[in-house]
Amino acid sequence: MTTYNPSMDTPAGEPVLYGLLAEFHDPQSLMNAANILRKNGYYCWDCYSPFPVHGLDKVMGQRNSILPVVVFVVATLSCIGMLALAWYCNAYNYPIVVSGKPYWGLGPHMFLAFPVTVLASVITTFYATFIFCKLPLFRHPLFTSERFQRVTDDGFFIAIEARDAKFDIKVTTELLNTAGALAVEEVRD
Repeated sequence: MTTYNPSMDTPAGEPVLYGLLAEFHDPQSLMNAANILRKNGYYCWDCYSPFPVHGLDKVMGQRNSILPVVVFVVATLSCIGMLALAWYCNAYNYPIVVSGKPYWGLGPHMFLAFPVTVLASVITTFYATFIFCKLPLFRHPLFTSERFQRVTDDGFFIAIEARDAKFDIKVTTELLNTAGALAVEEVRD
C-alpha cells in the first residue's frame, strides 16, 4: 500500500497540501461524520470542537492513554526508592540505638515516602503529557485557515491529513459533503 505524498504534486516554493478541513453544524453531525470516516477506513484525521463531545473518542476509535501506566510505574519506583534510601541511611549506614527500638520501621518512614511519591507523580504527569501531546506546538497548518479560528467559539471541524493512505481530494471531499459538512476547504502548509 502506497501513501499519498503531497509534496510530489506541488512545485518548489508552493505550499504543500496538508489535508482537508470540514465544518459541521453541531456535535451530532460531527459524530455522524466521524463514524462515517472510521467506517470508510480513514486513520489519519482528528475532530475539533469548542467543548468536549461525550462519546466522540469511542466513535473515532481512540485508544486509552498510556499516561496512567507511566505515572503508576514512576510513583511505585519513587516510593520504593525513598523507602530504600531511608532503610540504607537509618538501618545500614548509620544505625542509632534509641531506647532499644528497631533500627528501621515502615510506619515512620511512610511520612517520607508519601510526599516523594506524590511529587514524582505530579512531575511525571506534567512532563509526560507534554511529551505524549507533542507540546509545545507553536505552529500548525490548521492555524492558517480563517474558518478554523471559530473552533474555540462555535465551530465543529474534522481535519483529514493528506498523508492518509485513503486520501484522495475528490473522493474525500465528496465523502465529507455527503456526511453533512457545511463547507470543505483545502489546507496548505
